[in-house]
Amino acid sequence: MNRSSSQKALLVIAIINIVFGAFALIAGLMSGVLGVGVGILNSSDIASAGVTGNQQAAVTAGFSLLGIVGIVDGILTLVEGILGLRAANDNQKIMPVWILAIASLVISALNLISGLFSGKFSLSLIVSVIVAGLMFWIANNIKQEAGR
Repeated sequence: MNRSSSQKALLVIAIINIVFGAFALIAGLMSGVLGVGVGILNSSDIASAGVTGNQQAAVTAGFSLLGIVGIVDGILTLVEGILGLRAANDNQKIMPVWILAIASLVISALNLISGLFSGKFSLSLIVSVIVAGLMFWIANNIKQEAGR
């Protein structure tokens, strides 16, 4: 099969997305399990450590929310990677990748802005925006190639 340079780049980015998606899914599951674990701790054990029930509930909710967000992000990234592999072989199948790339770019940009304002800025936020931007740019190039 003869792939264009954009399809070759999409193949690489799709594999990266599959790896990142798997890690995000695992991290989301671990965070959710941690939230459940904090939630089921014995109240007397928690009280003896100086933690109130409200604090325990807040930590449980926080970890559970992080778990849900991580799982959704992981699934979105995995699906984007899998569809990217498919589109790397057949440029006529680029539309779902293009749509998911837009969604990923918006979400990663919002995460970056949130990180800047909350003081939780990290290099991974920049990498996320770069990978999402590359995926969109490459998908857009393939979309234009497919339209010719």
